[in-house]
Amino acid sequence: MVAIKYLNREQGFYLFLMMSAYVSTLVFGTYYYMADLPKLYIPTYGAFILFSLYGLLSFLSQIGLVTLFRLSITTALLAFFNQVYYTGGVLSSGLLEFVIPPLLAFFYRPIIDRYFFMALSGISLVAMFILTSLGFTTNLLPKALSVQHGILCAAFVFTIVSIYTFLFRNALVIKNKKIGDSMKELQDTTHKLIQSEKMASLGMLSAGVAHEINNPLNFIKGGIEILEDGLNEENELKFEAAPSIHVIKEGLSRATVIVNSLNHFSRHTDSMDEKCNLNEILNNSLVMLQPKLKYKGEVVKELTQNIPVITGNEGKLHQAFLNILSNAEQAIGKNGTVTVKSKQIKDKVVVEIIDDGEGINKENLKKISDPFFTTKPVGKGTGLGLAITYKIIEEHNGKITVTSKPGKGTKFTISFLSK
Repeated sequence: MVAIKYLNREQGFYLFLMMSAYVSTLVFGTYYYMADLPKLYIPTYGAFILFSLYGLLSFLSQIGLVTLFRLSITTALLAFFNQVYYTGGVLSSGLLEFVIPPLLAFFYRPIIDRYFFMALSGISLVAMFILTSLGFTTNLLPKALSVQHGILCAAFVFTIVSIYTFLFRNALVIKNKKIGDSMKELQDTTHKLIQSEKMASLGMLSAGVAHEINNPLNFIKGGIEILEDGLNEENELKFEAAPSIHVIKEGLSRATVIVNSLNHFSRHTDSMDEKCNLNEILNNSLVMLQPKLKYKGEVVKELTQNIPVITGNEGKLHQAFLNILSNAEQAIGKNGTVTVKSKQIKDKVVVEIIDDGEGINKENLKKISDPFFTTKPVGKGTGLGLAITYKIIEEHNGKITVTSKPGKGTKFTISFLSK
């Protein structure tokens, strides 16, 4: 089965094989006929008729390419053997024609047949040496035709060797291209796996950090409650300490939100049946990016309350939105704006993430979902963020559309079915 698939892709090789067989047997047959050598032209014309029959049966799909090859090589060997036998044996100018069957067999895919025909050609050559040494071979060519016959044989061998060497080179180019494509695909898959492992490791790290931070936060919270209880009877001291306690509570509240966001981001499960609140996911993702965004620009949130929850994987959706928001943060300049919207349109929940950054040109806009495509300098980006994001949204039966104008900003629209 593998052999047949391979041969079907090598139609050109078999076309040249049959064409060279037709032309050579017709030319040599005519040459021997004009020299009135029936022991040569009758078998040669017979080979021409057989090749024509093989070609017709192949055209009518009565025989496959594998069978065509086997019949053609066998017939060619018999024709060469007869020609060399009656034109001088090992001294024949056609002796080099025995090189052609091994050359053809070298192109043949099935290993057993390949070596079989190469061995058969070698056996024929050895047999010719034996027959010549025993005096069985003869040279029927008149001396006046010996030079012409030698030129004709040399031209035939040179032409066939050149054609099939070219075909072999072409086959190698195609094969090398396929190997190159396979290597690139393997490299892409490896990079994706590495990125996936990095994200998994980051998730584990986030979970560990969140757990470690949560413990001291609980201590601080408990300490504040004890302190407030102790100050209940000291009104003056309680009044003076109130601003400090408020600041501590505010910091504690912010730290708690960050820890909760880390816990959401670090969730690692393949389940796709979790109830996902997109507003909460967006808020958590913004908390994660707050340390960067607060020094660059403003975040405008226009989140519609009570939008339907969707079914999916909460951890993956955190990763997807964090990737888009991270790109928006990197795109805006000083005092830029990132706008995050959520709304329901009929049976869809729609999220829009808009930045007023540098934008994306039309040529690059078509490539942003391609793995490893990035406009960032070498070492600054892997080009996997949006590729992974597109894959995650696709897994949730969602859709991403991107519009952008250079110098004006970019808008990502992500929609999910709410049912």
